[in-house]
Amino acid sequence: METQSRVAEMRQKLRDSGHRITPQRLCILEALLAANSHPSAEEIHAQVRLFSPTTSLATVYKTLDTLRDIGEVMEMEVGDGRSHYDGVHPQFHPHAICTRCGKITDIELPGLTGLPDRAEEASGYEIHTHRVEFYGLCSACHQQKEVIE
Repeated sequence: METQSRVAEMRQKLRDSGHRITPQRLCILEALLAANSHPSAEEIHAQVRLFSPTTSLATVYKTLDTLRDIGEVMEMEVGDGRSHYDGVHPQFHPHAICTRCGKITDIELPGLTGLPDRAEEASGYEIHTHRVEFYGLCSACHQQKEVIE
């Protein structure tokens, strides 16, 4: 999906849920969606400050929390002590995570479609959320490893 149309969707959802659209929030949306990965709040903040130097890290966190609460951002904890955010694909989906560099990659596994429903049926639980993550070396780190060995 094109970044500008995704920003427009997120703006509309913020408006519909009663939130103001401030210049800082727009900068945060654009920085989140322009990232080539699943950025942390600190990484988003660093990008936002290039265009809006007075925006605080607290504003970034509050905006990300708001976007998460209205279903426009998925928050992930992947073991590095920081949350990472996905605004491009905010619905839950599988990720591959590099154990060396921390890169997070969206992966599509069609066989997982309907997994939460199947898990509810098999367990009797009411499933609220789920995560599917695969850990290993990304191709760049794997190639580096082979060069070193």
